[in-house]
Amino acid sequence: MTSKILFGQSYYLRFDPKLWAAMQPYPPLGSMYAASFIRQQGYEVALFDAMLATSEEEWAKALADTRPGYAVIYEDNFNYLSKMCLLRMRQAAFTMTRMAKAQGCTVIIGGSDATDQAEAYLQQGADYVLQGEGEETLA
Repeated sequence: MTSKILFGQSYYLRFDPKLWAAMQPYPPLGSMYAASFIRQQGYEVALFDAMLATSEEEWAKALADTRPGYAVIYEDNFNYLSKMCLLRMRQAAFTMTRMAKAQGCTVIIGGSDATDQAEAYLQQGADYVLQGEGEETLA
């Protein structure tokens, strides 16, 4: 296991019929900021953007390609204020967690849904659920 950290977010545009029809992708700014902050702390970081991915299988490929010791599934919150497709995105995060655990990663989850539903994320295999600002807590 390495100290490489793979950041990913679990918002797949294809799983949100309304925004998919409108083709309104959003950059994963929270994930990008957290990954950048952690990189500045001296860690080797890779980033997986699920926004335009077809399924969680692309996360599995990113895990295989980067072979991280840690997988951080960092929630980008732009759609969670209205709770759009929250259950489907939570299921994606659970799938991503199981995939990362199968590769031997320590899995860290951050975001408002994970904070609200910490026990569910831990039951799905997450090792840690971050409280507060993700990048500061990780560092």
